[in-house]
Amino acid sequence: MRRAVIILAVFLLMLGCLPLGGMPRGAVTLFPTAYAEEGGGEKPVADPKAPHPDFDYIKIDPITLPVITAKGLTQQVSIVVQLEIDWGKRDEIAIYEPRLIDAYLQDLYGTLGAGHGMMKDNVVDIDAVKKRLTAVTDKVLGPDHKVRAVLLGTLQQRPM
Repeated sequence: MRRAVIILAVFLLMLGCLPLGGMPRGAVTLFPTAYAEEGGGEKPVADPKAPHPDFDYIKIDPITLPVITAKGLTQQVSIVVQLEIDWGKRDEIAIYEPRLIDAYLQDLYGTLGAGHGMMKDNVVDIDAVKKRLTAVTDKVLGPDHKVRAVLLGTLQQRPM
């Protein structure tokens, strides 16, 4: 046990994770400590006069849902959705986030299990999911919403 602790301490010292008084100035550490801020410069401040981008993103919490077919629970799908919106419309769209998540869950829950062209060879068709999520977003927010695009940040499948 003692030997394992010594080996771990030496390993962490070699990685630079444990601060020592004799560490060279500007040494790179994997885990920043309070000492890392001493020699560093100030963080750059964004210029308030600089033009803002045309769009912004709202990242929706990950959506996890089971795929239940006639055979029972076959897999679990996790999706991270991001909405590309017009700049300055974040507060207007963010209030609809719970409704959007509920609508996404209702739509995808049934369609993934029943097929409906969402699965190709037991793999989720990303284009079909994106089209369905875009249609659901249009339905929830109405035709004059400020969402430019529905983006899939991550789509993971796990067989059960």
